[in-house]
Amino acid sequence: MATTAPSIRGRAYALALLAATLLVLALILPPFAQPQHYHDFADQRGWLGIPNYGNVASNAMFLVVGLAGLLATRATALRAMDAAPRHAYAWMFAGLVITAFGSAYYHWAPSDARLVWDRLPMTVVFMPLLAATYAERLRWRSELPLVLLTVLGVGSVAYWKLSGNLMPYLIAQGGSILLILLALVTLPTPWTGRRLLWPALACYAVAFASEKFDVAIFHASRGIISGHTIKHLAAAAAFYFILQMLRQQQLKTDKHS
Repeated sequence: MATTAPSIRGRAYALALLAATLLVLALILPPFAQPQHYHDFADQRGWLGIPNYGNVASNAMFLVVGLAGLLATRATALRAMDAAPRHAYAWMFAGLVITAFGSAYYHWAPSDARLVWDRLPMTVVFMPLLAATYAERLRWRSELPLVLLTVLGVGSVAYWKLSGNLMPYLIAQGGSILLILLALVTLPTPWTGRRLLWPALACYAVAFASEKFDVAIFHASRGIISGHTIKHLAAAAAFYFILQMLRQQQLKTDKHS
């Protein structure tokens, strides 16, 4: 049975309610401070005069994918999209470029002060991706949701910097991934190729696990590579899949349904 417009609206309202609930939780949950052991990465070896070389240099992949994505926004497959999702994807790729420099800056000499400049551009990656996911499925014409979501993401980092409470940032990041996942399974898209979002999410899961097992992976590999370096590579791979998705996409027809 084909999905009807009223049922899509009902799902959209339910997802909007969930988003509002996450926003309230970010404000009322107990404060959570940045653990200081977070800065103690397994691989602290320098090379070529660059401290923490593995974690610094691996950010180059964000730069490569981000620049390739910005170039791809001129391609026919992307220019055929409505302005709202197309611009959201462009912001996401621009955020990747800035993240490459912000994350490298942080990993050069890890500290809370430098971590701000790692997380700020990251919000300009996952919040525009959230906006793009919903803009293409709900046919948003306005770019105001993109701006508001990005401001909320950046604001969560600023709030942590000013208050010491990391909870709003954690909910912004985790909540955006949850809302993207729910959109994939509940809201139809007019574009083909969205199956590539699943390996992208799988890469994100690898990145998340690798970060948590940074030391264990470093020891298991006998010092060849650390979990956090793998995190950067896996996260960049996630956005490479998204880039390929956008390059290959076509408007759905009876042939491409």
